[in-house]
Amino acid sequence: MNRSPILDYLIGLDLGRDRDHSAFAVFGLVEEDFGKFDHARYCQHRRPVLTLGALKRIPLGTEYVEVVSKLRQLVNTLRAQYGYGMRPPRIHIVLDAAGPGQVVTELIRAEKMSVNIVPVVITAGLEVGSNSRRTTVPRRDLVAHLRYLLETEIIRVHREVHHANALEREVASVRPRSGQTEHDDLVIAASLAAWYAARVRPDLIKRKV
Repeated sequence: MNRSPILDYLIGLDLGRDRDHSAFAVFGLVEEDFGKFDHARYCQHRRPVLTLGALKRIPLGTEYVEVVSKLRQLVNTLRAQYGYGMRPPRIHIVLDAAGPGQVVTELIRAEKMSVNIVPVVITAGLEVGSNSRRTTVPRRDLVAHLRYLLETEIIRVHREVHHANALEREVASVRPRSGQTEHDDLVIAASLAAWYAARVRPDLIKRKV
């Protein structure tokens, strides 16, 4: 099955420090051939999928300034894959903006990385809300969304991804409404990125699978 180059990168960032890790989840949004060639229209149907290319846990106790530094390194690494004259994909950073996330959001903006910054406040409510500075999203929606995309194989996990097994355990055990398992940093980071990917490409969800 043929795939096009990556159209967008989506980086989910969950912030922790002393009791839980900060974590990155990196997805690539691509299109792949889907179904048989349409001879009547002389075209190949395509559909978007997400490829989970990296999961990274930051050591406990890491200062947020250092987390932002590691984020910049990650963005630079993604862009370095594209040579002179090649236009790199858009990069979206979707982060948990509650509590220390407000400060981290401003630290990321100060870095001027030419990325789309999407601050999200995770709530125990029932509805998505937004204003000019941030979006509120129910935790249950984030978790359910990620599970759906994994179960329908719209998300493809690279075999070599470190922490992939840990993510699988977190997805199976995380509570949709409140509280957490021993760790939920990976599942929240992945959920944030996957949720926003469906806002970039609504046909990730609104299609026949």
